[in-house]
Amino acid sequence: MQKKASILVVDDTELNIDILMGILKNYDVIPALSGKEALQIVLDETIDLILLDIIMPEMDGYEVCKRLKADDRTKDIPIIFITVKHMEQDIIRGYELGIVDYVSKPFNPVALIGSVNKYLDMGQQIRKQKMIIKQLCHLSSQAVAQDTALFFYNNWKRSLTTTGHSKENQLQGTQQPIEKIVEILDNEMSEFILSFQRVYTPDMESTVFYIRDAVFLAERILSATFIHDKINLQIEEKETCQSCGSKNDFAQVILNLLSNAREVLIKRQIDCPEISIVIHKAENQSQVLIRDNSGGVDEALLDEMFDPLKSIAGHNNAKLFVARSIIEKHSGRLICKNWKMGTEFIVIL
Repeated sequence: MQKKASILVVDDTELNIDILMGILKNYDVIPALSGKEALQIVLDETIDLILLDIIMPEMDGYEVCKRLKADDRTKDIPIIFITVKHMEQDIIRGYELGIVDYVSKPFNPVALIGSVNKYLDMGQQIRKQKMIIKQLCHLSSQAVAQDTALFFYNNWKRSLTTTGHSKENQLQGTQQPIEKIVEILDNEMSEFILSFQRVYTPDMESTVFYIRDAVFLAERILSATFIHDKINLQIEEKETCQSCGSKNDFAQVILNLLSNAREVLIKRQIDCPEISIVIHKAENQSQVLIRDNSGGVDEALLDEMFDPLKSIAGHNNAKLFVARSIIEKHSGRLICKNWKMGTEFIVIL
């Protein structure tokens, strides 16, 4: 059995509340005779919509609305004002505070129920979107944690090998003293961790940065993993390109796109996997092209590549969604298309 929508009716006149409860008999109606009582109820109950009288003693509807919209716990609840008549100034002020609609006394049952149903649906959509965002954040956090462990392990393994503490060097008796190995490993891993922290630490201010610096910051994190997976990464800077914004944010975009390309190449078991990065200018705009030789995507599915709730042809759509969101926040664009060998992502700044 579907749960009834919960509507909070706030009015200091009991007769008005009785009338509204009669009209809204098919809903779970919770009455409140004052603004103070209403503010307490919304914290104790799950409220889907509020019908709020403007003129009340002690705390009027404007103040109640203002407080509800200032609280993260209640700001998304749709509010419909109750007015005595069509008072234009009251309505304008209400919309400025964040109400979604208004109804006038005496109540028109058909119009009232129509408005209630409309904004109950709106509230449901808002909650659904928030749930999707919450799930996406959870998935993104899991992906970051998994990537951190993988990249850290591969970087540590490569560092251990390059310090001379490999099995071959042990057999030949040429390994370095353990104190020297520990010192080198400590320096290598400290640098790696610092790079990772930079990428996931947002810059507080926009600055002008060289795009290659952000690209190489992401490459520094992934290089050991690419070596482990035998992925050939080529970086070419055709022209010196700069951008204004957050270098760390842009490095995260590149990291997400490279990590996504890696996942596709591994899932498809591509022989001689390759990823290329080209930094250049086109039509007076800085661009970064990231290409792989994974074989591409069905043209009909390209528009869905950034849908976080889907997985298209082995791509990590959650990472792609985050990358595009970051780029668009900085007034840029992220485009996905096919090229002759695979998939191409174009970052335009």
